[in-house]
Amino acid sequence: MKKSILAVVILLFIITSLPIIGNTFIKNTIDERVVELKSFGLQTTKDETHATYLNTSRHFEFIIKDSKNFLNHLKQYSDKQIPSYVNAMIEGVVIGADVKYSNLPFAKAFEIEIYPINLSPQMNKKLKDDDMNFYAYVENLLNDKALMYHIEYNLLNDDFKGYIRDIQTNYTQLNGTKFILTLEKANFKGQGELLAPKELNSKIKKLHFEVSQDTQVLNIFLNEFKSSSNFESVNTYLTSVDIETIVMTLQGSNDDINIRMKKLRANASSNEQGITTQLNSKTSIKSLELHSNQVDLNIEKLNFDIALSELDKKEYLAFTQLTSQNNKSSLEVQESLLKLLSKGVVLEIADFSIAKFSKNSEKTIKGFELKSNLTLKEDKDLAKKMKRSPFMIIPDISFLSELKISKELYVELQKTSGMLSHFKGYEKEDGDDYIFVLEFIDGKASVNGRSLN
Repeated sequence: MKKSILAVVILLFIITSLPIIGNTFIKNTIDERVVELKSFGLQTTKDETHATYLNTSRHFEFIIKDSKNFLNHLKQYSDKQIPSYVNAMIEGVVIGADVKYSNLPFAKAFEIEIYPINLSPQMNKKLKDDDMNFYAYVENLLNDKALMYHIEYNLLNDDFKGYIRDIQTNYTQLNGTKFILTLEKANFKGQGELLAPKELNSKIKKLHFEVSQDTQVLNIFLNEFKSSSNFESVNTYLTSVDIETIVMTLQGSNDDINIRMKKLRANASSNEQGITTQLNSKTSIKSLELHSNQVDLNIEKLNFDIALSELDKKEYLAFTQLTSQNNKSSLEVQESLLKLLSKGVVLEIADFSIAKFSKNSEKTIKGFELKSNLTLKEDKDLAKKMKRSPFMIIPDISFLSELKISKELYVELQKTSGMLSHFKGYEKEDGDDYIFVLEFIDGKASVNGRSLN
C-alpha cells in the first residue's frame, strides 16, 4: 500500500513538473537562437517574459546593428545579388518578435509573430524631409503591426506554417501621387529551417498594387498565386509557380499598355548527375493579350521548355557563387563563364510553340512548333579563341533544329521578316504546315537535307 502511494506521489510530481521542464527546455532553445542572431549583426534591445503555469510568451525587439554582417548571412540562402545601397536602408531598423508556446514539452508548435517596429534613421529622415504626413502614415502602419508575418513552428519535426497579415491600405501624397495596396490570404507551409527550408509551399488569394499621378495610372493585379519549392542542395532543387490571372496596365502615357495573362504555369529545376549539373525551365500560358497604341496581340497556348545539361558541376558552382557577390567585376564573371563553357554544354529546346494568335484584330491563325538542340563540345582553349575571334569556336558547335510552321503564319512572316527569304524554296509541306529541319555540323549547314553553304 505504501509503495502504491509512493508511486502515485512520484507520478504526480513528474506530471506537475512537466510544464516547468518544458518551459526550461524551450527557453534554452530560444536563448540559443537569440545568441546566434547576435553573430549575424542583430542586437537585442528588449526581452520581456510573461509566464503562467501552462503557457509562456516573450516579446523581443532587435535592432540591425551591423547591416553588412546581416546581409552577408542572408546571402547564404539566396543566389541573388543584394544591392549595396540596401546596407544603408536597413542599418538601424528595429524588428519586433512575439513568441508564444506551451510549457508542456512538444505539446504544440511555437507561435511567432515578426513585424517591423521602426525604419532606419536614414529612411526616417528622408521620409520626414520629403513628406511629414507620409512619415506619420508609415509610422501608424508600423504601430498597428500592419506588416506582420505569423509562423507556427514545430521543434520536434521542423514543420512550419503561417500567413502574412492581410493588407488593405491606400494613401495620397502631397504631390498628388496615390497608391493602393491589397494583399489577401497569403499563406505558407513548409519543412526545415525558416531561412533555408527543404520544402516551401505558398498561396496568395489576391495581390493588387496601383499607383497614380495626374492622368497616369499603373496597375498590377495577381489572382490565385501558388508556388511550391523543394531544396535538396544548392545544385538540386525544384520550384514551380502557378498563377490564375495576371493583369498589368499603364494608362495616361504616350504609349498605354495592357497585358493580361491567364493560367501561367512555370517551373525550374536543377539536378546533379555525377560530375555534371542540368538546369530545366518550363513555362506555359493559356492565353496572353497585349494591347498598346502600336499593336494588339492575342496568343493562345504558349509553351517554352528549355534545358541546359552537361554543365561541369564544379565550374557551375564557382560561377553561381561569383555572380552572387556584388563586388565582382564583369571581367571576372566573363572569365568564370568561359571556364564553365570550355567544359562543354548542351542547350535543348524541347518545346517552343504557340497554338494560335492574332494581330491587330485580324483573323486568328495557327502558330508554330520549334525543337532545337545545340551542343558546344569541350575545348580547353575556348577562352583564347574567343579573345582572338568568336568565329574560331564554330568547329566546336553542332546544331539541329526542327520548325513546324503553319502556312498562314509563314506567309505573314515573309511580309515582315527578310530572314525567311533565305529559306524560300526549301519548304517541306506537311498538311497545313511547312517543316524546316536545320542542321549545322562540322561547319556545314543544311535545310531539309539541302546544303546552305
